[in-house]
Amino acid sequence: MMAANDILDEQSSNEIMKSIFRTTLHEIGTPINAVVSASRLLKLELDNGNTEFAHELIQMIFSSSNYLHEIFERVRLAAQQENMQKFQMDEIIFDFRKWVDNLLHSMAAMFMEKEISIVKRVSEDFPATIYSDKTYLTQIIYNILSNALKYSPKSSGVTIVCFVRDKNTACIEITDQGIGIPTSELPHIFKEYHQIVSGYKTKFGGMGLGLSIAKNLTEVMGGNIEVKSEVGEGSTFTVTLPLKK
Repeated sequence: MMAANDILDEQSSNEIMKSIFRTTLHEIGTPINAVVSASRLLKLELDNGNTEFAHELIQMIFSSSNYLHEIFERVRLAAQQENMQKFQMDEIIFDFRKWVDNLLHSMAAMFMEKEISIVKRVSEDFPATIYSDKTYLTQIIYNILSNALKYSPKSSGVTIVCFVRDKNTACIEITDQGIGIPTSELPHIFKEYHQIVSGYKTKFGGMGLGLSIAKNLTEVMGGNIEVKSEVGEGSTFTVTLPLKK
């Protein structure tokens, strides 16, 4: 017979595996949607003989595929660990501006399909390179941008502004012109499976996991995520992370 501690350990391991599975299932959704959107646009461009833009769309597909591979590798390595943890940091030094450009480029087709413009600004004093978990940071911003895309009307705009606060805090601020969030819902939007208001799940779809994942990952990285919103005016999500040297 299994000892009580062994049973508890097995149950804990199973719960972690289930959580990793749910998170992974959600996280692969955005890059897959990006590949599908870019592929649809690619077919249209090739049918119209526009090979120049077709090459750019192929690059978008390549960027999204790379991100899918990063997620796969993280899950594969986590599954091989004897003592699995839900979140495991893997920090590296990387070019921040190049990372932002690649991320936005990988999602560009989805924004194009909905005719939503996206504007990026990075302050001059923002470090050229940062030491952080690039995959987790990508997941955080992917989830917030996906949320902005989902709840924004056609032909609206999204801005992403990156700046430094107090010399040692990186801030990434994403503002949309979407439907906004009722004040009563703001304390709950980062909870797992939470839908903003009744009927939104039917209208907009989704699992209600994106913002919860974004907040969990931000906190694992030692940061914070805040939101300001007004119904009918849109929302602003601000991610703050420590700048490590």
